[in-house]
Amino acid sequence: MRDELAHLAARWLDAGHSSTDVHEHILRGLPGAGTPVHRPGGLVRYLLRDVPRRELPSLVSAGPRISARLEGTRECAGVHTQPMLFRPIGDETHCAACTLNPPQ
Repeated sequence: MRDELAHLAARWLDAGHSSTDVHEHILRGLPGAGTPVHRPGGLVRYLLRDVPRRELPSLVSAGPRISARLEGTRECAGVHTQPMLFRPIGDETHCAACTLNPPQ
């Protein structure tokens, strides 16, 4: 059974999971305190049988991903203590506050 369990764990590692991921998955699947486990190897085999897909971040992507909430925003070209994002209506480069109250 040791070879079978090693093979199952290797499948997880090959899919991109870390040994910590495997360990945590097994711990989550253990029964509660006081519940006897009659076949621990069988339980571990059962827990490791299905390997969830792990999406690894692509190093060659179409650019940085942005949340839908920030989609269409632009950084104001005006003077701000911190970067100021605004949602332009046209091709403006300054937020409404900078447009109404330009620095003097």
